[in-house]
Parts: sequence; structure tokens; C-alpha cells
Amino acid sequence: MKATVREKVTCAAFCAFLGMVAVLFFVLPKAEYSETEKRYLAEAPVLSWEGLTSGEFGSDMETYMADHIPGRDIFVGLNAYFDLLTGRQVAKDIYLTQNGALVEAPIKWNEEQANKNVSSVNALAERLGVSVDFMILPSAGWASKDSISGLSDPYEDEALIRQLYAMASDKINCLDMLSVFAAQSDPSALYYKTDHHWTSLGAYTAYAAYLQAKGKEPLQMDDFNIVTADGFRGSTYSRAALWLTPGETIEMWHGSDRLQVTTLEDPTPHDGVFYTERLEEADMYTAFLDGNHPLVRIHNPDAAGKGSILVIRDSYANCLGTILANSYENVVLVDLRYYHEDVAKLHEAEQFDDILVCYSLSNFMTDTNLVWLK
Repeated sequence: MKATVREKVTCAAFCAFLGMVAVLFFVLPKAEYSETEKRYLAEAPVLSWEGLTSGEFGSDMETYMADHIPGRDIFVGLNAYFDLLTGRQVAKDIYLTQNGALVEAPIKWNEEQANKNVSSVNALAERLGVSVDFMILPSAGWASKDSISGLSDPYEDEALIRQLYAMASDKINCLDMLSVFAAQSDPSALYYKTDHHWTSLGAYTAYAAYLQAKGKEPLQMDDFNIVTADGFRGSTYSRAALWLTPGETIEMWHGSDRLQVTTLEDPTPHDGVFYTERLEEADMYTAFLDGNHPLVRIHNPDAAGKGSILVIRDSYANCLGTILANSYENVVLVDLRYYHEDVAKLHEAEQFDDILVCYSLSNFMTDTNLVWLK
């Protein structure tokens, strides 16, 4: 059967398009970092006989080409919107809620990792011989669960957190943040719509509940000077690839104006807990305490005599630390993903008044670094 003129033209146009893409792939410079996906792109693989025979070179080359194909953001975005129009999840593990939030799929129970991580917290309390406060935070998806249609797996954050707390020893003081959050008029407002982290309001809500549980008086919301920045698009935005999603406002709650920050890598004091220059970068969340560091110290001379706290944490405490520092003379935050020293020796040297283990449920169920507490 002879091809029609239309078919010939279509075939020629398609071949020309593929040829143009191929030429552009080799001609255009390759970016190292994707601003939209907020990740480093694959580097060109090095050809070797071992990689060629094992298939590793072919796999790496496929990833490299997929990361650097011209117009990649357009193709990824079109695919995401097609999935949305056909009633699918916008990404493998991201849901779009009715109020426009992009949230992670429900967390799965991991018996092995849960046992390992809770036992590490128990071991720390046993080694120190003191009570340790334990705060597991519910997910943004749980807070927006009533506005997600077609949900196949329910958000079981309450049951999962209850299981984790049931495994804790009697030296662990388990803090029920889920009930605190559920009591708010709109729990979804405690989380960003385009990121998995909580908002400053969410961090403040946990801060106030924690200090009250410790018998201390938290600052009131009116005690803070709130400075805002627009255009924030976080991790779930990047993974969903819905590039038309509007940015949102990020808030920085300023309390004491004499806070000073040092990190393990840089002992030079930084004035203030906010690194506003980071607001000009792709990941605006790093404006809180300059992002992730192995160890961060915050000194507050305005809180002299109000004690010290050690926070063993994930990235949620980047924001929490900026608020918590207003009620302690010294705050030390340790991120076990990067800090592999003996935490017990750190406490022996500094004798913290309070010790808080603070993790989001998602991170606590997957993080393999809490073993460093033992």
C-alpha cells in the first residue's frame, strides 16, 4: 500500500524533529543542575570495557541522555499534565489535593527500620541515663487527606506513630503532635503546598506545644516579626513536574535580634538564624539556618539562664530551630545523616538541660542513620 502525501509529510516532519533534537543534544551546553527539579543532573559516563560488558555504561548513558535531552522540562511537564487529565497521580508518589497542594503518598510501615530506629533512641536514653523527648511529626498528606479524591491507600499516620511510641522505653517522653495538629482549625495550613516540610506556623505550633509540655512559657505569635518572601516552590513541586503551579509565600519569624549561628564547618558567628541570600536560589528553604549541616549551634544572649537543648533531627528542625532558639540560651542541632560522632559524648561535655529527638514520620521510617545514637 502506497503512503499518502499526508503520511509522507508527517513522517518527514517527525524525522526532521528527531534530527533537530539529536543535533541540539550534541551542540547545546549541558547543565549541571536542574532549577525546576532541584537536583543535580547525570554526568556523562566514562567508557570502559568493564562498564560496557556489565551493561552499566549503557544504563548510565540512558540516564545521561534522559537528563539532558533538549526541552526535557517541557516533555516532563506535558506528561505530568496528561497524567493529571487522565485521572492518575501526578507522579509516582505525589497527589494533587483539591486545595491545590502537592503531597507525598501515604507512608508505609517498615517493621525492620522502625525497630532499629526506636531501639537507637532507647539506647541513647539508656546511655545518657536521662529522659529523652521524642517527637514524630505527621505528614502533609495526612493534614490534607480529606481533600484528596481517589485515594487508594489511606493515610495511617496516627496508627503508625502510635506503634512507634509503643516501642519506646520508659525513659522516652513521647509527644503527641498529631493531636495538637488535628486540633487546629486547618491542619493543612501547617504545611507548604509545594513542599513536604511544615510552614513556620507548623513549626511554631510544635514549639509552643513542646515548651508547654516542658512547663515553660512559649513566646506568643505576636512576639515575632514575620518577614515574607514570595515564589517558593519546594520538593513536591519539583517531583510532580506541574510547572504551572503558582509559587507560595515563605515566612521567617524573627524573635530575638541577637541570635548567632555557628556550624561544624564554619565556627565564624553568623548574625541571625535566617540566611536571606538563599532566597535568591532555587531551594529557598535553605534560608532557614543555611540548610542542612552536621551540627548547628545557636546562641541567644537574650535568653541567658534559660538553659540549653540538644535536638537530634531531620530537616524539619531547620525551621523549628529558628523559633526554638528564642526560648533557650543555647540550641544545638545534630543531623545524623552527616554527623557521625558520639552524641553521648557531646552531651557529657555540654550537659544539655533538654534532649529532643524530632523527625517527620516519613524520615523516621526510612532514615538508616539513627544507628549512630547507639
